Amino acid sequence: MKFNRCMDNMDGYKQMAMPEGMMEGYPAAMPEMVMPQGCCPTNQVMMCPPVMECPQERCCHRVINYEVPHIIPCHTRMVNHHVYKHTYQPCYSYSEEDEYSQIYDQPCCK
Repeated sequence: MKFNRCMDNMDGYKQMAMPEGMMEGYPAAMPEMVMPQGCCPTNQVMMCPPVMECPQERCCHRVINYEVPHIIPCHTRMVNHHVYKHTYQPCYSYSEEDEYSQIYDQPCCK
């Protein structure tokens, strides 16, 4: 008879024939719990030995956060650009020249 227990043949749990009148499907009673034939207990509480169940495993997921500081060296390099804009302004000067020309008429006497 199988009871879906992990340890259904523990010490103290001895398989024995079922007494007359017990329902089919129940585990066999221990010898000290067997009642004599024809004796019906009135308002008695019968204690059974504990049943060892299969162990259950729980899986708990934990999230553990870590703060990892990173040191990043930063160097600033200044580059100065000097831009010269060349502009041209005319500076006028004045000069004057005199040219002479000679005009001769034909001489009347030649």
